[in-house]
Amino acid sequence: MYRDDYMPKYTIQINTKVGWLSINFDTLEELGRALKDLDLEGVDEEISKNIGKLLRIQVRQPKPGFEGVYRFTKSDLVELVWVPDNMAEAVALVMFAYHPEPASTEQIALSSGINNVASLYLTHTNYKKFWSKTKNGKYILSYEGFEWVLKKIIPKIKAISKEESAPPDKESAVS
Repeated sequence: MYRDDYMPKYTIQINTKVGWLSINFDTLEELGRALKDLDLEGVDEEISKNIGKLLRIQVRQPKPGFEGVYRFTKSDLVELVWVPDNMAEAVALVMFAYHPEPASTEQIALSSGINNVASLYLTHTNYKKFWSKTKNGKYILSYEGFEWVLKKIIPKIKAISKEESAPPDKESAVS
């Protein structure tokens, strides 16, 4: 119970997808209890139910320079603008978009369009070196995976997009 004249020793502000959340506390134990008691999913559900249509959801932006490769949807899924021919490359590209945050199998599957992405790619021995599984069961690019995307997949995308945007040569325009 707080009095009107009470001033907490500390205030922490957390930026959530529905706005800033402030928690006042005097001790670490108080903060721990407040965080433990906090039902963020319930808060999100109540806000969405009552004023959800009024909220402006800020869509996550792609890494600078990769706007033509992928984008994020309002539900924070990756949408590939350019889809590689190779499905393993599509998985790596999706994980690159989420990087450095880990992605769930569901996020990767929905974003890549590969239903059984875990058994085909995430746990397959040929590709395991490109990503690793986190303690909470999500996946993140490894150093080798990040390097594969930057040095092999992205240059291939840029070369193809240059070819597609180049004006036709004179010979093919005449025929």
